[in-house]
Amino acid sequence: MDTGVVAIVGAAAGLLGAAVGAAGAIVSAVVAGRSQERSQHAHWRRQVRRDAYTTLINAAHGLYLELEPRSLAIVHHSIMYATHVPAELMAALAKACHTVQLEGPAEVAAQAEAVRDLFADWGGAVHLWEVQNGERPFRIPELERLASVDLLLTRDLADAARDRFLMVAREGLDGTSDSGR
Repeated sequence: MDTGVVAIVGAAAGLLGAAVGAAGAIVSAVVAGRSQERSQHAHWRRQVRRDAYTTLINAAHGLYLELEPRSLAIVHHSIMYATHVPAELMAALAKACHTVQLEGPAEVAAQAEAVRDLFADWGGAVHLWEVQNGERPFRIPELERLASVDLLLTRDLADAARDRFLMVAREGLDGTSDSGR
């Protein structure tokens, strides 16, 4: 073989090797970039969910702090306790529940709804007691179903629902119940 041909074949082989190496480096960089993007997005999603879950827990805790002493005062017939719970507390819990419903996953959203509904029933029952036993008795049809609510049992159910929410929220953040997301 002529040395010129060998030189051309050697140069072509070197050029081909450089092209394959460059293509490999580009593909590797693209794959690494996509992996990092997915990782950053997953971290962002966890943080958004964590914030939504924290907001719901804090709203439920605020309601608990308002409803528990009122319920105890009613049940134990102690000195008349102002039973009107500020509407903004229930509104904050409802708003937090909507955010959790949006962020999911489904099991966490369902438990958030259970927390919201139990706290709404508890607050409604306390309010109904005030209306029925206070200075301004009148009938509120929407609250009639709450007339027989056991305040302390409802308190315990709301507290248990809040604890269950914490558990499923943790699982959701850890990805162990991340169905469909």
